[in-house]
Amino acid sequence: MAGFLIVLLALVTGSLASHPFSYRDCNHSPNKIIHVTSAHLNPFPVVVPGDLTGDIVIQAPRLVQGNHYKLDVHIQKHALFWITVPCLSGVGSCSYDLCNLLSTFNATQCPPQLRAQNLPCHCPFQPGTYTMTPAVFKIPEMSGLWSWLASGDYRVDAKITDTQTGEEVACYHVEVSATQPPCSGFLCSIFG
Repeated sequence: MAGFLIVLLALVTGSLASHPFSYRDCNHSPNKIIHVTSAHLNPFPVVVPGDLTGDIVIQAPRLVQGNHYKLDVHIQKHALFWITVPCLSGVGSCSYDLCNLLSTFNATQCPPQLRAQNLPCHCPFQPGTYTMTPAVFKIPEMSGLWSWLASGDYRVDAKITDTQTGEEVACYHVEVSATQPPCSGFLCSIFG
């Protein structure tokens, strides 16, 4: 399920400097639609801005189609205590219709890292195993309101619910850290 990969990697680029990158499946339903069997990030902590190499293997045991899968994302940043990152302009702790969210991609708009490996990034997803070998993603500089997210420790919970049955069909808890590159150059020697 490469679309979930995009969401997972986007969440993961958020950040736990004192803790290693980790993820765990928090759903034990026999009807789960996604199972991440492995995922890796390098470097760790994630450097913002910078290059992030990631790989992931996802099993999709069931066909995923239609507009009845809701994705709820809850992001927390540690700042003396855990605070929730609000949903602003569709980014942060938000709820999405999974297939509608992924419909913003089509064959030409899929990220090149997925296109190069012939991985889909929109619904429907056929049952099967989807493997993304190590691929490099550019993490942009965060400016303005988002600059406070460029470094720190993060916890991310992503849950997918089948709105027709009310059943949770996927759930992942991710812990990750982000940092900014070290300061260098003349201005750093002054303001360092």
